[in-house]
Amino acid sequence: MSTEVKIVYADVETQLGEMTNATEMLNPKAEPPITGNTLDVVTKLTELSTKLEQLLTKYQTVLNTNIQTTTSSVEFMKESDEKISSAMQCTIDGPKQVAP
Repeated sequence: MSTEVKIVYADVETQLGEMTNATEMLNPKAEPPITGNTLDVVTKLTELSTKLEQLLTKYQTVLNTNIQTTTSSVEFMKESDEKISSAMQCTIDGPKQVAP
C-alpha cells in the first residue's frame, strides 16, 4: 500500500479554471414577475423563481469558496513539495564548503 500523494498540478489548475468559468456562467437572476395577472399559479411561480434565484446565488458563493480553498491547498502542496525536494537534493549532494 502506497502512502504517496501524486498531484499533477497543471491538471488540477486546468480543472479549477473550468470550474471557475462554469460558476461565472451561472445566471441566478429571476425573471421579473408577471404584472397585471391575479392567478395564484403566477404568484406561486414568482415565489419559486425568487427562491431559485436565492438558491443559485448561495450555490455560486459556495462553489467560489471551495475553488479558493482548493487553490490555496494546491499552492501549499506545491510549495511544500518544492521545499522537500530542495532539502532532499541538498542531502543527496552532500555538504558543500563555503568559500571564505
